[in-house]
Amino acid sequence: MAIESEHTHKHHHHHHHHEDDASRFKRLSLLSIERRKMWAKWGFRALCVVAVLMAIAVFVVYRLN
Repeated sequence: MAIESEHTHKHHHHHHHHEDDASRFKRLSLLSIERRKMWAKWGFRALCVVAVLMAIAVFVVYRLN
């Protein structure tokens, strides 16, 4: 019996976790929020670049006249 218990194997059952609708909705909602924040951040940066370029253009036009 001692030898037999020495060689017993523990079986690990790997459960495949299936995402239910609530978890899927939560995950997609969080991804949507993160995506919206990213677009807002990069949109603000792009508009700042456009504003600086327009200010430079206005300065150049008035300086040439």
